[in-house]
Amino acid sequence: MSQIKRLDDDLRNKRGKQQPARSGVSREDGQMRVRAASQREGAKASDIPPTVNTGERIAKDADVNQVPTALSQNNNPHVPNQELIEAFQSPTNSPIQLCMRDGKVVMQMVRIPAKSECCAIDTLRVTMHEKTIFNKGFRALISDDDVARAFSESIENIFGFGITKKYDKGRDFFAHAWELGDNYGHFAMGGMRQRDSILIAINGQGCLAARQGWELRLYQFLTSSECVSPRITRVDLAHDDFDGTQLSVHDFDRAWDEGGFDRFGNRPEPQNYGSWKNNDPMGKGLTFYAGTKSSSQLFRGYQKGKQLGSPDSPWIRAEVQFSNHDKIIPFEILIDPSSYFVAAYPILQQYSPNTTGKRTETVRKMADAGIEHFTKYTKLGYGKFIRIARQIYGDTEFLNLVQSDEEEWPARLRMPGYAFSSTPLHRQPPEFSHVPFILTASDYGYPDGDSSFNSQPTNH
Repeated sequence: MSQIKRLDDDLRNKRGKQQPARSGVSREDGQMRVRAASQREGAKASDIPPTVNTGERIAKDADVNQVPTALSQNNNPHVPNQELIEAFQSPTNSPIQLCMRDGKVVMQMVRIPAKSECCAIDTLRVTMHEKTIFNKGFRALISDDDVARAFSESIENIFGFGITKKYDKGRDFFAHAWELGDNYGHFAMGGMRQRDSILIAINGQGCLAARQGWELRLYQFLTSSECVSPRITRVDLAHDDFDGTQLSVHDFDRAWDEGGFDRFGNRPEPQNYGSWKNNDPMGKGLTFYAGTKSSSQLFRGYQKGKQLGSPDSPWIRAEVQFSNHDKIIPFEILIDPSSYFVAAYPILQQYSPNTTGKRTETVRKMADAGIEHFTKYTKLGYGKFIRIARQIYGDTEFLNLVQSDEEEWPARLRMPGYAFSSTPLHRQPPEFSHVPFILTASDYGYPDGDSSFNSQPTNH
């Protein structure tokens, strides 16, 4: 029996031992009844444990031993899913599968059909080999700045913004790092342990600022033949409930007790942040975590509006963070995120009929919360002074005295948008910092200083 098959069987037996029998009847010794996993090659779908967290058994589960043996040695063996590209959302159930990655057995992610687009990508990290840019025809790249300049064009074609400036130091264990757009993320490369890979990290502001349709363009780029060794290392999926009418942070906390966050018979570690005991009297917001930051899957449910500074906001965000520690994050998550979102935990399937907030609505809500934040703390800090100063100077003169001399929006109110970001590197004039090449006498075989190369002819 191969290593993958043996680990697959061990996983199924482990899942069976950790879950009680479907009938709810315990054994005579008081222990919970164990569900035996099938060991037969031709097992029926009804003979094996369910492999999706809805408790369903599907016909594809009959081939439990046909486990893919992983990523091949090709640069980018992934074949684009044309059905998902055309339909943008046509999910199908998939069984739990094991694959080989870098000599280790990892798990493929599970998908469940979603009735609507109930989440959006909020954070994304992608790595690939530096050879990717050479495949596009750039053959004379010498320095790291040259490579960053060449990648900037591809990044702009996908997101609408490119690499704008270089940081003083590296990030994420890479030797060099550059800013993307208007602080929308970063591009990093270099380092002894990075094996000539590069990192493209897009934060939440960057996902909002990116040109519409960036998910599909990125998916097509990663699955193309020119992209070498691409890999999604992290992706955060978020559902925004602006009215707070679906699930609250207290609902998440209660759902954990009822098994709403159980995965394969395991219950992730819960954590509560904020003033839970007295129900957050200051309106700073409550957060519920299921899992740890070091795990490959983490849930965050929090009061987003209050986090942004609006103490009376009902805005609730449910967020799942996927990392590739012990699993493969498929590229299809870019164009069909909701299927993976609702499959992450049983409680999230309640979001399937509910669509998430539009990107433009999210930006507007963030701006409203920022205005409310500044108004509140301006009144608390300077309200008494403002009241007297208006009587002394009058409204117009007083505002002219206290307003900033610079026409710049505060960071909290700045609207994310690719059109407003700085000029990317590949559109900036190149900087020539090298020392001009100078020929000396020694280059011609003469000693420097006193030589016939430097001697002047004499007139006789």
